[in-house]
Amino acid sequence: MLISGPEKLNAFREEWDGEAILDLLKREDGRLSIDWPVGVGKSYNIDSVIEATVESGRYDLVIALFPTRRIIDERRWVQNPPDNAQIVNLKPRPSERCSSDFNRRWWKFEKNAMGVLGRSVLCGRCPSRFRCSWQVQYGKSLKGAQIIFGAQAHLERSPYFIDRLIQWSESERPLVIVDEANFIMKTFQRCIEIKKLKMFVDVLSKMGSGRWGGFHEEWTFICDLLLKAPTNDLRSSDWRIPWFQSGWALAVQSKGYDMYGDAFYFPAFDLMHFCRSMLESRERAANGNILFAIAPAITADLLIYSGTSYQQFSEYRLGKDLSTPFKDYRFQHPETVWYNIASRLGMKQNFINNSTQLLDFFAALIVKRLQEGRRPLLIAKKAFCAFIAQEMEGRLGNMGFDVQIVYEDWLADQMNDQKVLPLINYGMIGTNLFQEFDCAYCLTSYYVNEEAVNGILQDVLGSDMGIPLKISCEGRPLRRQVGALHPKDRDYDVHGLSQYALDHLEMGVVLQAVGRVRPYTKPREIVIFQCASHPDFPYTKEFISIGEAREFFGINGRRTVKKADLIVRVQDAKSKGMRQKEAAEYLGVSLRTIQRYWNS
Repeated sequence: MLISGPEKLNAFREEWDGEAILDLLKREDGRLSIDWPVGVGKSYNIDSVIEATVESGRYDLVIALFPTRRIIDERRWVQNPPDNAQIVNLKPRPSERCSSDFNRRWWKFEKNAMGVLGRSVLCGRCPSRFRCSWQVQYGKSLKGAQIIFGAQAHLERSPYFIDRLIQWSESERPLVIVDEANFIMKTFQRCIEIKKLKMFVDVLSKMGSGRWGGFHEEWTFICDLLLKAPTNDLRSSDWRIPWFQSGWALAVQSKGYDMYGDAFYFPAFDLMHFCRSMLESRERAANGNILFAIAPAITADLLIYSGTSYQQFSEYRLGKDLSTPFKDYRFQHPETVWYNIASRLGMKQNFINNSTQLLDFFAALIVKRLQEGRRPLLIAKKAFCAFIAQEMEGRLGNMGFDVQIVYEDWLADQMNDQKVLPLINYGMIGTNLFQEFDCAYCLTSYYVNEEAVNGILQDVLGSDMGIPLKISCEGRPLRRQVGALHPKDRDYDVHGLSQYALDHLEMGVVLQAVGRVRPYTKPREIVIFQCASHPDFPYTKEFISIGEAREFFGINGRRTVKKADLIVRVQDAKSKGMRQKEAAEYLGVSLRTIQRYWNS
């Protein structure tokens, strides 16, 4: 079904309000993926679902996780919470109110999994501790909560974070809402470093037999086994780690910090995760480290909103079936045009050497649009943003446009300044700063390597079970393809899923970036620079080279421009009565060149 134009889009939004989505979720047994593109109304619908959930009482708790704090702060009930709902907004440590020394020390404690010690020795001595709600936002304070807003980073750090929230709130009918499931693009693999495990055992051995003596012995025994266990033994389902109290954690962390300082790492949480990890992912690395993978646990009813995910890949990463009732819907604005340059020139290793012709093309295209009163949003790989900003400002200045290219710290007021053009990097999500721009131009391509694909595809398997993958670029127009390197491995699921993983990592990121200008719901001009198809519909026009794009947009190349300029100067010398030889000396070119253009 095609949803095209404002009227159809508004009708679609009205049909699928919060109550309708909850009805659909019930019919689909509590597992639903809503794959609407950027701008269709995912954020508005999430707000509506949250309100409908509380008003209907279908669930007694909604846990809503988002990729950035900015998106959380824009939520309707975060900005204007109702009086009749118990809402919790889980916030990060208020580092802006802490001193630089405090933040530096906290960063080390967090890095070494010693948050309990940090709260004791740092927050415990802070004069503002009684006014700081950060320390008491978990645990018993969540009892009775109806809505919990939080960042997906929690789930990346702690796979059982959602279970803990449900336990603390004492919920019996929870619903989890995830906006743009970015956490499935992060590797699930974890590592217990052998040297840090030995430090941990050494600390336990020095703690004596006091209050926690029996506990120390139990942990020491298990860690000694882990230090020696080969891969086959690590893959046993018999590993168990005792649950521990915060008092024991504080005692061990304090002793470890006294003995080793910032070098001490508290591995108890990693060891707990190891015991719950996928058996086939566990292995002893060549350097002795213990590798394993653990996926985030979501046992409650689940509602995922994503405009760039692929159902099969999401199901593989979550280990859960997902219903996708909107998979046959297509969203387009009838006046939006999608162009693609399917060329290798935009690749990271090729960009600098080809930047002259590429930036010349885009500078000329930008000038055309500025002259028409249209403003483009520029997009590139982060590593090239500073270089592109400087180069592009120079080119536009030479063409008579005094424009500032802003590639970081974008401000809302700047976006209204006609002399400012924003340049964002791939990976930017969750901002509405650029939704009024008329165009989105990708000045570089965005690609990943086989290692990145493996990082989200085969991280749940030990190295002895992995299948070598190979990315190739072939066809006309060029297309990036990935699959098993050896034909004998092409019957495995990994081979079939690898293309989804590649598309998720590459084209999904590109569409998120260009989605900042809302091309699916507003008339926009999009220029993508990828050796890939659009996942939903054919491009308006596709070019196999930058030369084809120049010809289509009526933009002359640098050589053509130089030739035209030289002809003008030759004719000017001729009109001044110079002879051909004099003109050659005056313009600094050969006599033959003068003769070629003398009668042009």
